[in-house]
Amino acid sequence: MKCSCKLLNGKRVTGLPVQLRPRFLAGLAKAEFDAVLSAATHRKFHASSVILHEGDPAERFFLLTSGIGRHFVLTGDGRKVLLYWLTAGQVFGGMTMLACPSNYIASTEVLSDGCALVWDKKTIRELVCRYPVLLDNTLSIAGTENFAWLMGAYVSLSSNGATGRIAHMLISLACGVGREGPNGIEIRVGNEDLAAAAHVTPFTVSRALTAWQRDGVLTKGRGRVFLRKPELLVTG
Repeated sequence: MKCSCKLLNGKRVTGLPVQLRPRFLAGLAKAEFDAVLSAATHRKFHASSVILHEGDPAERFFLLTSGIGRHFVLTGDGRKVLLYWLTAGQVFGGMTMLACPSNYIASTEVLSDGCALVWDKKTIRELVCRYPVLLDNTLSIAGTENFAWLMGAYVSLSSNGATGRIAHMLISLACGVGREGPNGIEIRVGNEDLAAAAHVTPFTVSRALTAWQRDGVLTKGRGRVFLRKPELLVTG
């Protein structure tokens, strides 16, 4: 597994991948930035790994430096409900920052091979006390990214029909984890996952994607969707 993080003797973190500018670390002076990185442990994860489990004690805080991940919860009957998606530069495990013992409120998994910086509870709380901007950044991320996404998803669930919810989810994923390519915006998502996220059946997803493919809006692939004309998802 290739990694672009800069490590000293394969352990101490001395730098991030080129062009990665996490909001969590914004506003730190160079010496402060280096101190926060050096306090982290570098971890690699294989695709389909569950990094955090819902209900486990919140003891680790993560900054994803490569790969794609997402949060999810399991219902009482074992159904997976997909929540916020993650890309390189985003953080998770925020419950770890609380002074009182807390549990993770959702599970987190990675969909592709990737790596992350990890701070234990004692370390991240010491860093936040030493550099308060880290807490400011975390609260800003929670309000402008996580909460905004959940609010949009709730509004879509409350006001849109099945096809509208699928369209909303495709647009959200395109903006969050999509990659521009010759065939359009590539979204790595299967029918099952899209159905779970939009609260519809896989059959409904398949029918909607087939109709959009026929109209030239997108192209279906194995575990992928290529959005060619995303604006038509809104108007359609």
